[in-house]
This record gives sequence, C-alpha cells and structure tokens, in this order.
Amino acid sequence: MCFFKQEVYIGYSLEDLAKVRQALANGGIKHWYNVHDHSGQWSGRGTIRGRSGSMGLNMKYARQYSVSVKRKDYEEASFLVNKALHQR
Repeated sequence: MCFFKQEVYIGYSLEDLAKVRQALANGGIKHWYNVHDHSGQWSGRGTIRGRSGSMGLNMKYARQYSVSVKRKDYEEASFLVNKALHQR
C-alpha cells in the first residue's frame, strides 16, 4: 500500500469503473486503477480456476476493480465519484 494514495472506488462493475474514471478525468484528477482477478489466485497446487474450473464461481464477482487518487485530491475525487455513480 502506498501512503500517498487513497482508494475512492472499489467494486465489481466494469460500467461503474468507466463512469468513475470518466468523472475523474473530466475533473482533472490524476488516478490509477487496478483489476484483481479472484479466479486467478494461487491456492496450493495451482489457481482456483485451473484446479476446479469456474463451476460454482459467480463470474460477476470474479474481477474486482479499484481506483486510487492522491491523498490531497481524495475529498474532491470522492465527491465526483459519488456524483457520477448516484446521479439520476
């Protein structure tokens, strides 16, 4: 974990990730994103998906997306993310 960044979004929706990144880009806030693939995690003698396939895994939650910003931009970024995800 970096001490100079803070996460403003963690979720499983690619559409929401796109909205968040667009809102931050429009607001001029530099951001970083990560994709965590839970089905590709190593567990014992191989990956979870490699050992048992995808049976029993909800593929909707296989990938987790997170977006980070600099700490000094966190408050403004949080406002922009909230507005982008919850506007009607």
